[in-house]
Amino acid sequence: MKRLFIIPLLLMVAAYSSAQQFRGHYTNQELKISLEINLEADSIAVPGIPDEWCYGYLQGNLNGTWIILKVVSIKDKKATVRAACDNGSDSQTIELVQTDERTITMRQVGDANIKTIQGRKYVKMPKTVEFKK
Repeated sequence: MKRLFIIPLLLMVAAYSSAQQFRGHYTNQELKISLEINLEADSIAVPGIPDEWCYGYLQGNLNGTWIILKVVSIKDKKATVRAACDNGSDSQTIELVQTDERTITMRQVGDANIKTIQGRKYVKMPKTVEFKK
């Protein structure tokens, strides 16, 4: 009987410690974008939308604010999330990898691309981008 109680407890502790790694404010100075995340709970206020909460968002020199609406999975130092543009025109699966305690690497999965603004043009953001705390 004790084993039945201990196993779920250990799984919850492991999931909590994995999610805790994906929390904070990160930036990429080169692309002038920032990532605000807390994958433990949808507790971050959505920019520009009162009384709405999310797991995080990506904003800056982009085609809108990308809001993390769903955490698909968290394993070890890798999380897969689903994000959508605030205007509802696009959605994207994103993998976040904690490379060290101050760095997260974001990789866009699939054919769709988030676009950045360079000059007066939208250009595809690199598939892999590194963010620093």
